[in-house]
Amino acid sequence: KQWYQRRVAITAGVFLKDGKIFTAGFKTMSQRCCRLYDPRNMLKMLTELDLDSSTGSLFPYYDPDLNLIYLAGKGDSNIRFFEISSEGDQVHFLNQYSSGEAQRGLGQMPKRGLDSSINEIARFYKLNVAKKLVSVVPLKVPRQSKAFADDLYPNTVGLNAAMTADEFAEGKNSEPLLAPFLELQQATSTSKGFTATEKGDNSEEVAALRKEVADLKKTVTERDATISSLKADISQLQGKVETLESENGRLTAAAAETNGEDEIAELQKNGVDQAE
Repeated sequence: KQWYQRRVAITAGVFLKDGKIFTAGFKTMSQRCCRLYDPRNMLKMLTELDLDSSTGSLFPYYDPDLNLIYLAGKGDSNIRFFEISSEGDQVHFLNQYSSGEAQRGLGQMPKRGLDSSINEIARFYKLNVAKKLVSVVPLKVPRQSKAFADDLYPNTVGLNAAMTADEFAEGKNSEPLLAPFLELQQATSTSKGFTATEKGDNSEEVAALRKEVADLKKTVTERDATISSLKADISQLQGKVETLESENGRLTAAAAETNGEDEIAELQKNGVDQAE
């Protein structure tokens, strides 16, 4: 929902890691802008950047590891990059990715799925309106060195939850558990890090569900075998039908030929009788 403050329509916003709020929206005459607020005093903005004049809504994507904001607009063909200052009160424009095709929306790859060998710091999946497909947009930092860039890949959000569901329901808060990027990348590439255990009171229910799934698979296999057998029987019957049809055609032709010879013999006999 849009909400209005000091003649600005804010269409989207994200919380930064220091608690501040980055917003994107419209001013008068469809002028788009972004702002930075302190939630303790929303009546006073910390900074504001005017962008352009357009009717497409802006959507921010935040990278807390590098403190970067990626700003993309619906119907635009570019993605802007901004850096939040270390003090947390300034927003600096860095660069932008531009293309000749409009975007309907974007999806962002989690940090653990990026390719550190090419210094990829973000990857977006762009919904292409014109071609009706999804385009991959990798964002990389050009460097000559092939060594792992520690400054581009600090510890990031890991695979383990910081709290249990019961703790969350009780209203507890906890910071995300961080892990080294290379460990997460290795765990993702080898499908490790995601394990299922049969702990708790629902182990019997899980076992029953697994048994039910196994029984269903067995039933499907048996029915597939029955269907294959029936198909073979149908194929044999079709072969017999074709053989019988061929034999019937041959007998019909032979009968027609026999009937013709009988008629000729009868006519010849009649002719002899009349001559006498």
